[in-house]
Amino acid sequence: MRQLLKEEYIPFGSQYYRAPSPHAGEWERDLDRMAALGFNTVKFWVQWRWNHPTEDEFRFEDIDRLMELALARKLHVMLNTIFDVAPAWIYRLYPDASMVTLDGRRIGPQTQPHRQIGGLGYCFNHDGVISHFFRFLAATVERYKEHPALAIWNVGSEPELTSSMAEMRLYADDAGRMGDMLCYCPNCQAKFRLWLAGKYDSIDRLNECWNRNYRSFDEAELPITRNTFNDLIDWRMFFVHTLGENVRRRFEIAREIDQGRHPIMCHHVFVQGFPVTSTANDPWNIGQYGDLHGFTQMDDAMMIDVLRSCARGKPVISAEMLALPGYTLDLPAIIDANTVKRFIFSGVAGNQKGFIFWQYRPEILGREAPTWGLSGLDGEETPWLKAYAEAGRVLQKNATFLLDAVPQRARIALLYHPENQIFGWAATGSEKNVTDSLLGTHRALYEHNHVIDFIHPREFTPEILLQYRVIYIPFPYLLGQQVCSALAEWVEQGGVLIGEACFAGWNLEHGHHEKVLPGYGLDRIFGARQYTAAPPDPSGGVNMVLTRDLPYLKSGAEIQGSIVKELLTPDGAEVLARFESGEPAITSAGYGRGRAILIGSYIGLAYHRSKLAANGELIASLVEMAAPLDRPHLTSGRDIRIDLMRNGEGEVMLILQNLRHNEAEAMVALPEPVAGPLREQFSGERLLFTAQGGGVQAAVHFAPNEVKVYCGR
Repeated sequence: MRQLLKEEYIPFGSQYYRAPSPHAGEWERDLDRMAALGFNTVKFWVQWRWNHPTEDEFRFEDIDRLMELALARKLHVMLNTIFDVAPAWIYRLYPDASMVTLDGRRIGPQTQPHRQIGGLGYCFNHDGVISHFFRFLAATVERYKEHPALAIWNVGSEPELTSSMAEMRLYADDAGRMGDMLCYCPNCQAKFRLWLAGKYDSIDRLNECWNRNYRSFDEAELPITRNTFNDLIDWRMFFVHTLGENVRRRFEIAREIDQGRHPIMCHHVFVQGFPVTSTANDPWNIGQYGDLHGFTQMDDAMMIDVLRSCARGKPVISAEMLALPGYTLDLPAIIDANTVKRFIFSGVAGNQKGFIFWQYRPEILGREAPTWGLSGLDGEETPWLKAYAEAGRVLQKNATFLLDAVPQRARIALLYHPENQIFGWAATGSEKNVTDSLLGTHRALYEHNHVIDFIHPREFTPEILLQYRVIYIPFPYLLGQQVCSALAEWVEQGGVLIGEACFAGWNLEHGHHEKVLPGYGLDRIFGARQYTAAPPDPSGGVNMVLTRDLPYLKSGAEIQGSIVKELLTPDGAEVLARFESGEPAITSAGYGRGRAILIGSYIGLAYHRSKLAANGELIASLVEMAAPLDRPHLTSGRDIRIDLMRNGEGEVMLILQNLRHNEAEAMVALPEPVAGPLREQFSGERLLFTAQGGGVQAAVHFAPNEVKVYCGR
């Protein structure tokens, strides 16, 4: 981060302006207040639909004035170029600009909930539209590249295919709405066939993968059902490619004009709300291009880990931190100091180096009014605004440490697989089955104080895999040859693989179901095969009973699966649990120097939805049994999240979060010594450690939901 910014500081501030609000008469007062509170960064939207009102006219007077106001107050500026809504003239110039649904409906132009003019729904594969898109970006960068207030370019705000049309992406969770799938316009159809030709090289290879008998790529039919999987997966991954190429070009243009004066980034939105199936949102596809990477942060520890993982060492900034619910008549929760600290310091623990809040004033336009604000509707101070300012002072006081500090190394990785998410939607009618499996598994490990990375199929190289001791794959129905071959080699070399039901059941390369499960020959790794897949029990559940003691559970403990009972036939594997009906449900087998554990249902999914404590304990127990990992932990108490950061000078930051809504006592143990007492950064409280084994421990008392941040050596 140091080498990217002109000054040494942690970017800390707020989104402020998306025209036409706040109104111009409020700007000076608000920016004065931000500076007085210790904010050092402000973000302005430069909007295609607002600042490019006619084909030959750019109007930047509002941004010009805001940049000067920020400069006078020594506020650094992040300029965010916004392309979600095209200018109205685009649709007059190009009557065929709009996306077209599977049902044949033309989308747009239409307004956004908070954007009163312009058009939403233009097609990313319309060359004429996109030429003006990039022309606007170039004009913006050219105008502000030398402005002394400018600190960071953000060339992509939540990039996605459907341009924030929430109603157009509901089919990802309800396949009955598949008619809303985008985009079937002639431009997309033609470019899809070209993309297929590039991916498959020959029509014979496409025929092998799709199980068709085409004579040319021109014959390739666009999928209109969920029935055959591979064609649909390719169709949605084509739009992942489309979006990635669009963002890549944004970075190229900005770099060419800016000439290295400022770091360039974009930021992602939470994957739960922006499914890859409908939005083409794959963080790894976008994160590869920037100097920084960012995201829209909600109260979601998994998304922090996803973005840190896909950034692969690049600094990460929370470009929109959502501390309040939005949208009309959604009543906001009370935001207290601990809520503020949790948002900020869970990010710090995930190696974030900047925090931009959404937003300073509440929205006053459309459906998002009247929420999201740090201030009141009239600009007056709120209780939580003071809390944010106090947290900012703590961050800046420790800026030198934080710019160098790193969290503990993750030894556990979860697989983030866009094609599997699309498959899950095609097979079950809801992408949430895959995403909720990830959420539940991550939550269980997070609650047991593991540091968790996510790994993408493109990263399945020996160099990256060997960084991890455990790879856990929830809902692993579609994996592919590259992933499976790499996993087999990694387990043989000492890795621990934990996988759920129907492991590698769909053969991506040949477009058919595997005849033996686990697929791709991985039955030899697991020492077990699927005998058959059975429906849930008559009660509607999938009930399993543990048959041996594990670190956090005793024999006889009941675990709840979801969707399917995969009856297993062990071939050398130990049985760890059985279904209520008696068949093996969880097995464990050694392979080479490693181990593979197979779970015959979806327990992460069940944990996310039912919150059954035993499921979370089981997930953590399987890791602890197979690969005990040194990490901060509790020797007494529970539900305390511990994060430890260190720099190269022996300094530490210890972040403790009480995850419970009541008071708690806990004994916190660290695996490595801490030289002296640590001081809590908000209260001044001193934390004294005593030696324990090769590490140290200390007793800590917590108020309900309390967050404590200690620093020292």
